[in-house]
Amino acid sequence: MTVPYVGPGANPTDWVTRHYPGPLRSALEQRGGVPHSARSIVARQLGLRTAEQLRERIERRWYQRYADLTGPTLLARADEIAELLVAGPDCEVSDLCEDGWLLDEEANCTWCRPSRTEFDLTGQDETEGRRASPDTVARMAGSIRAQMRAGRRSVRAANERARVERERRSGDPDPAPPTAIRQPSQPGRTSPDS
Repeated sequence: MTVPYVGPGANPTDWVTRHYPGPLRSALEQRGGVPHSARSIVARQLGLRTAEQLRERIERRWYQRYADLTGPTLLARADEIAELLVAGPDCEVSDLCEDGWLLDEEANCTWCRPSRTEFDLTGQDETEGRRASPDTVARMAGSIRAQMRAGRRSVRAANERARVERERRSGDPDPAPPTAIRQPSQPGRTSPDS
């Protein structure tokens, strides 16, 4: 039997703090309940994120950082962990970043997770073969990004695919791909598709 979804309602702070994982909740109950400091952090964060996003943050951080703690260690650190699970990200772009992921752009945060790619080329590697032009590299990178976006399982990507499909069905002869900018047609010119 499935449990029906109950939204944040009138008191989102209580709703978020009720979503602490079971082991942490029982440790907090032994220590007197959710600390006031954690509740105040939740209240501040609700100005930047939705209650559902804070619940996801709690779940993600718990399984990434603290799920292996048990017994006396969890009991001793329960208040601290309750605060750390809901604390805002420590990032220069914290209004956009959620633990290294930019919410608006659906991409890694370059501030939190800069590219650490290292190239180990020998002299022989550098001299053999033709180098691609910067335009070719940019075009190839754009097509790879478009393929990655098309394969993503996100609401934004699904909405974009649905929009393109609706345009195709409506008879629009030239639906713009998700990343292209539609240019106004010029009089006297025909498109390559016609």
